[in-house]
Amino acid sequence: MKFNKKTVTVLSFTLGATLFLSTAFADALIGSGYDQLKSSIKTTSSQMEAGLSNYTMEAMYAMKDNGETFMEVSQRTKFDNAAQATENTTVTQYAKGEPIQQYSYSDTTRSIWKGNQDDTYYVTEYAQPRAKGNPYQDPFKEQGAAELEKVFDAVVGNLKDYVQAENRTDGGKTYTASLSEAQVPALVNAIASFGFKQLLTDEGRSNREVSIPQMDSDIYVKKMTGVASQQKDGVLENMTGELVLSGKAKDGSVHDLSVSVTVRLTAVGETKIVLPDLTNASVTKAEESDYGFSTKYVGKYKNDIVLEKNGQFVKAGERLLEITSVERDHMAGTYTETVIPGFEAELGEPLSFTFTQEPDREKGPSFAYTLSSGEKGTIQLFPNGLAKVYMNIYQDATVRGKLNPGLEVSVWDKRMDTFNGEFIRIFE
Repeated sequence: MKFNKKTVTVLSFTLGATLFLSTAFADALIGSGYDQLKSSIKTTSSQMEAGLSNYTMEAMYAMKDNGETFMEVSQRTKFDNAAQATENTTVTQYAKGEPIQQYSYSDTTRSIWKGNQDDTYYVTEYAQPRAKGNPYQDPFKEQGAAELEKVFDAVVGNLKDYVQAENRTDGGKTYTASLSEAQVPALVNAIASFGFKQLLTDEGRSNREVSIPQMDSDIYVKKMTGVASQQKDGVLENMTGELVLSGKAKDGSVHDLSVSVTVRLTAVGETKIVLPDLTNASVTKAEESDYGFSTKYVGKYKNDIVLEKNGQFVKAGERLLEITSVERDHMAGTYTETVIPGFEAELGEPLSFTFTQEPDREKGPSFAYTLSSGEKGTIQLFPNGLAKVYMNIYQDATVRGKLNPGLEVSVWDKRMDTFNGEFIRIFE
């Protein structure tokens, strides 16, 4: 999976809010407790990547609006670093409708996926065995992680008085933190308000099933609590937390949006992943292309063109990406934009082109496209999780003006500033 610059995932708002909660909780533990917990988080992440041969991660998320649950998610993921295999089962329950269950399995030679729509297993066999590498990648080793850590330390350094760290008789530690609205700094509230609005926009584009309260003013952190348990070897075995955001909707109603999360590390050294027996199952096989796509990606994908006007997010048009064919050494499709009348001055004429895979493998997952004017360019496409595709558009400054007649460089830059590269599959 390719992680893009926007905070989006299969449950983008839930996972984004969970990330905020986990970060805020960790950053609340300043002083001796903070340093110890931060060290434990790094140790755990490092061990998950390389030190532990196998383990299971269990995660549970719940979202409530004024005490009423409108979404629950449970995930169970098995990791086997030695076999370079993973197995995941996710169950999502919305306030309305039946539970949605999804299953996936992957190793170096194949991937298997089964959704909630039917009883069919979709199997992709890789053209070549995947390069060796552990399923989990330590984010603390990513470029820029150290600098980001310093920013967190500086932003919430005044929260050190609200931590309790306890040494247990078994050699482990327990960390607890609890913050009320009066104890949350103004900067954290500002970040929470901005983050919520961004996540609300992303989720509104990608998930119509979630009835997230449309808070747009007076958003602040009302409460934040968390508990973390550390083993004597420095590895975290579980973390729980709750974040409550309060705010007003356009109609003046007040909402308390709570996000709770529990994450457990279990079955260390005892996790076994078994290739599912599909002998009597309904199976659809697909051969993967050189760039990770298979025939299951053939179809239409879309997202909304969103701008900010007068402090509000507004829809300015739509982007439609269609993948028309996928073969091992060839892939083709079309990209079309529709701009709502009144936004042409800001976005220029809508783009429309076809694309095909370039023969030069050294350029990576790059695809050539041709505009109606005859001009050519390059895009990049990546599988981006379940029924999602991510697209990048790269252009040299010398051809920006040729992308569309009359489209100035400043307009193109604005287009890129508001460009959302994540596309969601359309099921008709």
